[in-house]
Parts: sequence; structure tokens; C-alpha cells
Amino acid sequence: MTSSERIAQAINQEIKAWTQAHPKLVVAIEGYSGSGKTTVADYIAKQNHDVLVVHLDDFVHHWKVRKRMIEQAKDKSQAFEYSWYRYGDVEKLVKAFIAKRRRVIKLKTYNYDMNEFDPSKIFNLSKKVLVIEGSFLFHPELKISKLWDKTIYLRVNFVRADERRVIRERKKWGKAYRSEDHPDNWTKHYKKAYRRYVKKFKPQNNNDIVFKV
Repeated sequence: MTSSERIAQAINQEIKAWTQAHPKLVVAIEGYSGSGKTTVADYIAKQNHDVLVVHLDDFVHHWKVRKRMIEQAKDKSQAFEYSWYRYGDVEKLVKAFIAKRRRVIKLKTYNYDMNEFDPSKIFNLSKKVLVIEGSFLFHPELKISKLWDKTIYLRVNFVRADERRVIRERKKWGKAYRSEDHPDNWTKHYKKAYRRYVKKFKPQNNNDIVFKV
């Protein structure tokens, strides 16, 4: 069993207890890029069929909108911290899940390989637990931070996480990979934003559970 599987198993044990007080439970998993959020969330759903997994990265703005944000921002890292994602759609999904009036909801998600939105994805709202993973989910200045019933932080060494991310991206993009010093690689702005966020708001200290990964 991998470390991600073990963390997912531990989280599912907590979910089992939490659902006693929450017939429709919303759990947020936060962490730096490369901390394993996506992998852990997917394992949670694989181990627990009552779980609907939502990836914040699916709700990013179109690349043209993001490009315009970067070009117009005085501090480009601010775009990542406050407006990179379609938080309105995330809020709509979570509120529909809690309301229990609909069995499904259709929302557009982003296809990074095509660099375009996919046809609307169907989310199954009949599940008992919604697990969302992403960065900045605990940001006190973002409205969505108030939507979560329980919060989990994956604490990772930033340098090691960056090394894993680069390996992953090199493998995915091959010769098309762009290093961080390339003007069209915006990762450096994310890194600045996340480090500032952690230093100022300390999300690792304000949650229900922390896992060191």
C-alpha cells in the first residue's frame, strides 16, 4: 500500500465518524502543488463509493482569461491567489450537493490537453460525501472557504514537491516542456502566491487534520 493509499484510508475512517453528524458532508483537502492532493482524493473515492471527488483544477478559467489576468496584473501572483478559478461554479456545485433537491448537476470542466473546456461534466449529487481538493481552499478572504464542514491539510516540503512536479511535467510534456524561467511558464507566480498565503494565513494550523507527506 502506498503512502497516498494509507492517507486516504485514514481519511475515510474520519469520514465515517464525521457523517454521523453530517448527512451531506463536505470535506476540503488543501496543500501545495505536488503534495499529492489529487492522488489522495482519488483513492478516497476508490475506497469509499459514497464519495464524490471534485478537483479545483477542473474549474480553472479559460487560458485566454488567465493570460489576460497575467498580462494585466501588477503582481501576477495575485491572480493565482484570488481569481484563477471559477469559484462561482464551485459554490454552485457545493450548494446543490447540500440542498439535496437534485440528483445531478452539469458544469463545464477544463481539458488541459486540449487547452479548452470539455462538454459539461455530470456530477452525481446523490453521494453522501463531497471531497474537494485544491490550493487556497482555506483562504479566509475567499468566500468558498466557508463552505467546508471538515478540512484536511497535506503538509509537504516545498522544495521536494517542486522537484516531483518538474519530473511529472517533463514526463507529460516532453520536448514541449517549458522551464520556470520561460516567460510563458506561470508556475513561478503560483509559487510566490502560495508561499505568501502560507506565511500570512497559516492554513496548516487552521484545519481538522494535518498529514505530513
